[in-house]
Amino acid sequence: MTSSIVVDQWKKAEEAICGSLHKLSNLLVYERQHLCEFERLRIIEYDLRKIQLMLRNVETTEGGGNDAALKKFPVDAKALTTCVDSVVVTSRLRNWRSRGCHDFTKKIINGHNALHKLIADIDHLKSSINDLRIRGEALGLNSVESRNDLRLLFPELFPTDEIEKEEDVNLEEDMDALMSRLMDGQPSRKIVSITGVQGMGKTALARKIYKNPAIQQSFDYCAWVTLPKGFEVDQLLHIIAKQLITGFENFGREWSKEELRGRIHHSLNSWRYFIVFDNVRTYKSWDALECLFPDVSNSSRILLTTRDRSISAFSSQLLPNLDFIFEKEPLSDEKSWELFTSKAIVLPGVEKLARAVVKKCNGSPHTISAVGKLLSSQRPIGENWSIVLKHVADDLPLYLQCCLSYFGFLPRDYNVPARKLIMLWIAEGLVQQIDGKTAPEDIAEKYLRELENHNMIQVTKRKPDGKIKTCQINYLLRAWCVQKAKETNFGYNHRRVDNLDRNDDSFSQIHSIHSRAHSLSSTNNDLRFFLSFDNREGPVPGREIGRFLYKGIIMKHFRRLQVLDLENVFRPKLPKEIGKMTELRYLGLRRTYLKTLPSSLGELQNLQSLDLKHTYISAIPISIWKMLHLRHLYLNNIYRGRFIASHSANSLTNLQTLWGAFLDDGYPVKDGMNGFINLRKLSLVCQLTQPQQIELAKLLPKFGCLQSLKLRSIDEFVQPSSLYIKTLSSLKNLSSLYLSGRLEDQTFMRHLPENLTEITLSVSKLTEDPMPMLEKLPKLRVLRLLSSSYIGTTMVCSAGGFPCLQILKLWKLDELEQWMVEKGAMPIVSEIEIRSCNKLRRVSEGIQHLKHCREIIFKSMHEELEASG
Repeated sequence: MTSSIVVDQWKKAEEAICGSLHKLSNLLVYERQHLCEFERLRIIEYDLRKIQLMLRNVETTEGGGNDAALKKFPVDAKALTTCVDSVVVTSRLRNWRSRGCHDFTKKIINGHNALHKLIADIDHLKSSINDLRIRGEALGLNSVESRNDLRLLFPELFPTDEIEKEEDVNLEEDMDALMSRLMDGQPSRKIVSITGVQGMGKTALARKIYKNPAIQQSFDYCAWVTLPKGFEVDQLLHIIAKQLITGFENFGREWSKEELRGRIHHSLNSWRYFIVFDNVRTYKSWDALECLFPDVSNSSRILLTTRDRSISAFSSQLLPNLDFIFEKEPLSDEKSWELFTSKAIVLPGVEKLARAVVKKCNGSPHTISAVGKLLSSQRPIGENWSIVLKHVADDLPLYLQCCLSYFGFLPRDYNVPARKLIMLWIAEGLVQQIDGKTAPEDIAEKYLRELENHNMIQVTKRKPDGKIKTCQINYLLRAWCVQKAKETNFGYNHRRVDNLDRNDDSFSQIHSIHSRAHSLSSTNNDLRFFLSFDNREGPVPGREIGRFLYKGIIMKHFRRLQVLDLENVFRPKLPKEIGKMTELRYLGLRRTYLKTLPSSLGELQNLQSLDLKHTYISAIPISIWKMLHLRHLYLNNIYRGRFIASHSANSLTNLQTLWGAFLDDGYPVKDGMNGFINLRKLSLVCQLTQPQQIELAKLLPKFGCLQSLKLRSIDEFVQPSSLYIKTLSSLKNLSSLYLSGRLEDQTFMRHLPENLTEITLSVSKLTEDPMPMLEKLPKLRVLRLLSSSYIGTTMVCSAGGFPCLQILKLWKLDELEQWMVEKGAMPIVSEIEIRSCNKLRRVSEGIQHLKHCREIIFKSMHEELEASG
């Protein structure tokens, strides 16, 4: 803010706007049933609140060289209040007349003509406010800074209480799972975390546990602490002390901060305590508190609630006693509808639409309840819900708005893979690197989590580590995404999506055999993005796309093309001139079943992502090693495409994904892969000699960034072969492991990385029961033991083992005769599938104690299989 701006002037303008808003809000609340112009006034109220926030946030704005414009803004804002007050008075007088006050109003309002004048005044006021808002945005004034400000824009969606108000719905099963952890009697202090997006019922669940008589009677001290945004530790010390130290209100306020810390620590050191920290937002906030709470082996417990899964993961690294991370799941469709109908009356004829709206609430109790209350007295349910979502979307940070508007280019109900979305955002420069150290993929993943936390996207599938696998836009927001892309400088006119829609202007340009090259100039000049959803069978789609690309290249329309995604287009005819698209950063050819690539591909030196998965390409052009910016390379993991080594040590050092590469006995393992120091995802099909395998085993521990590893060893007949691994313990970031092949040295299984969440073993020929080794992994969620991965006769799952396992699959373990499950093993497993284990005759009675297991499937098993008890 420049020194010439008088802050007092802005304050007075805000106070004036606030006064007018109060009058307008009262009119809308108390007179709404009789206001025929209600919707117009509602829009004015919303835009006026944005002006109020601009005036309030002026101190956070840098005015630069716009002093004169900034000086004029509060003056014009204050002038608006006269018009607002006039409209309010006129509306109220007209309202009185409609209810019978004819004598009082006859001299003021003259029937029908007055209504037209009032509507004209409202429209003029609406236009003036909109013009001022646009000027404010051009000056860089912030219309929303925080969630508290968002309450001003749409107060119906947010509770007035500081504690997140969440519905007490379907908590019994969740209570059982958490209470069993909190009351297990083990002496060490334990920290349990409840995680989930906003509105899922975390606070309600924690509150119910806190008030449970078993908790209150089992602990000497109980305290509840809600962490406000940007809290001060001193403030929380007083909150804790009030609940823990008798007489604190009388004499404790004179204590210094150090004395207060010491007394709290001393009190807790002597007694068994249970403390809830609600709404932990950041690593730093928890780090500032954890040191206050001693571990004196008296079964004390701490319960956290947080929206951010990464905080729980962070806690588990810093705090070895973090016993359990409980993810609060969304309500089922049935429970969601039950909650909605308890809040809103669903009239005949709108049930189908209402169910669609409820389904798009993604099972959030808070959202469902808020929407139900909001719509309970308003007729156009879908229209009003769209308004709710659009208000929230409009107040997102600009970088999130751009990422969200990207969904407007995708088909309705399209489940987009997060992997693909992240690569596209990066390719188009939507990801802002601040420190230069954080990988753009990590930043993009953070953006995706933020959109989820704001309920802007629906997660349709997750990975075992909790990350998003596929997602889609809320369908009521899609129109907003399209409109936002048109309104902003997001290049709507420079993007083409082929949906095979004959009404689309670009249809004839792409699919007509009669279109000439010059016909592309009007609509496809300077194209940046082309995405095709032409999934027709046969050769026609490939030919049409080939012609379109060829014409665009020779007419120089595609010189600045950054994204070309032809996934599922059957064998597109890629022009040999494709190398002239030098700005291309993303080339998607997945499931195109292409057989060859143009040799000019290596000229695409700005390419970041090349996806050739599910193609028939048998050889990768050696020119690929010129792509120094390449970060993600997906090859065909079924049809063996030979991976040719580079002769330069500096080639592809930025590579993060190498998936589906085939290495044969002619590949120089040591020199060929030594430069891939930044790999995060590695999938190899190997046909290597033993010395080569030993070289590969030595290289693997050096890939310290590796998160996902898939190794499949085959012989010349494509049958499973031996697989040599020395150690994986140094791969601290590894979360997913897939091994297919006979493990020659099985000792590495005793020291697997503790961050593993998913393990798949196939044809491993393990002679020792793997369960005692695997059940110690604290984060393992998915375990698949397939096709002779274990050749022993007995398998035992011990009490307390597999604390986080959710899915267990045992397939084709031909020698397995007995599976022993002790009580207390796999406490939260939800799905078990045992298939084609033909010698298995007995499963122990411990399986009956898996009370959270929704499904136990036995397929192709011996008739005499016995589940004892």
